[in-house]
Amino acid sequence: MRVIASRPVQGYFFERSFRVSGKGFINADHPVTPASGSRVVGQVRQRQQGSRPAPSANNRADQVYQQLRKAILHGQILSRTRLVEAEVAEQFDASRTPVREAISRLIRDRLVTPLAGGGVEVVDTESEYDEICCIREALEGAAARLAAARITEAELGRLDELLQESHRSMLGDIQGRVATNRAFHEIIFNASRSERLIAMINDFREFFLNEQVLVKYSRRDTETAVKHHSDIVAALRARDGNRVEKLVRRHLEQFRRRARKSRLTQG
Repeated sequence: MRVIASRPVQGYFFERSFRVSGKGFINADHPVTPASGSRVVGQVRQRQQGSRPAPSANNRADQVYQQLRKAILHGQILSRTRLVEAEVAEQFDASRTPVREAISRLIRDRLVTPLAGGGVEVVDTESEYDEICCIREALEGAAARLAAARITEAELGRLDELLQESHRSMLGDIQGRVATNRAFHEIIFNASRSERLIAMINDFREFFLNEQVLVKYSRRDTETAVKHHSDIVAALRARDGNRVEKLVRRHLEQFRRRARKSRLTQG
C-alpha cells in the first residue's frame, strides 16, 4: 500500500511513498517518473493479491485504521499530508466503506482533521507532544496508585526480575532496554485492574517512540531511570499509593525532559 504526496520537481514527480510490508510501513523519499511510479503501484498491487479469503468489512476497517495510525504516529506519514478516501481505498485494494470507517476513527483520535475541499489532513502531533506527555504522567500515576492496593505477589516478583534485567542490560542494547522498560510499565498499569484507565494509557503510549529517546540516554541517565524503577517497586511492595504515584510521575517527567531535548536536537 502506498500513500502518496507528490509535487512536480524538474519534470519528475517527487513522491513520498509509504509501502506496507510484513514489518509495517516503509518511508522512502525518491524522485520517480510518472511511468516508474505506475510500475511501482502495479507491483504493490500484485503483492497484495493472494488466495486468502477477503476479510470482513469490520476487520478490513480495523486493518486500514491500525496501519494508518501506526504510520502517522511513527512519522512515516508526515503532518500536513492529505489523505483522500478514494485514493486510500485504491492503494489498500479495499472498498471505500472500511476506509471511511478507518478515517472516521482517525478523526476521533485527533490524528487527522477534515478539509473543506474534501479528504483529511494529518495533524501536527509534534506541537502537542509535551501536552501528551503530561497526560501520560497523570494516567500512569493514577494507575500506579490503584496498583499499590491491587498488585499481586507474582506481579511484584516479575518486576523484580525486570529490575535485574535492567541492571544487566548493556547501554547499547536499545531494543532490549525498550522491551524491558515497556514490560515494567505494562505490569504496573495492568495491575490497576481498571479497564478504562488501561485503555486510555495504551492509546497514549503509541505516541512514544522510546528507541528515539533511549538512544540519547547517557549511562548516568540510565542508572537514574533504573533507580526510579527500584524505588517504584519498593513503594508498590509497601502498598503506598501516594508515594508510588509521585515516583511514577517523577520518572515519566524525566522521560519528558529527555524526549524534549532529543526532539530539539533532531530538529
